Amino acid sequence: METQTSFIDRVISSQYFKKAMEKAESVFMNDKLGMLGLLQKSLIKVQELAATSNISVVKLLNHYIVLFSELIKAYISGSYKKLPAVTLVKLVAVLIYFISPFDFIPDVLPFVGFADDLAVVMWVGKSIKNELDEFEKHTNV
Repeated sequence: METQTSFIDRVISSQYFKKAMEKAESVFMNDKLGMLGLLQKSLIKVQELAATSNISVVKLLNHYIVLFSELIKAYISGSYKKLPAVTLVKLVAVLIYFISPFDFIPDVLPFVGFADDLAVVMWVGKSIKNELDEFEKHTNV
């Protein structure tokens, strides 16, 4: 009997996401300035995407990319240190994956090009929901 693999499982086990994770580990450990550049590129890309589309999926993607970026920036600045390194590496990997035009589903494909990006963002968002909620409480005080 053949077991079906979910879309997100195929995306996160793809060579594209694996490469993003490897690069994220290196950037996280050795290049804080590079992480800031990554944040900038991610925010520019998601803002451009949001400016050209008004669909709910893009708004959700925008929310998470901005939240992930704020969390990484708070970590780099030292104002928020409550996250384990593995969580931060996942966040960096998601942003690397998001800004890459060549991934599981290339971004140049109309309508479907961001499905894999959204899936990865939602997967990480769901897996660290408690940490994100805690961070949002911390920043709203």
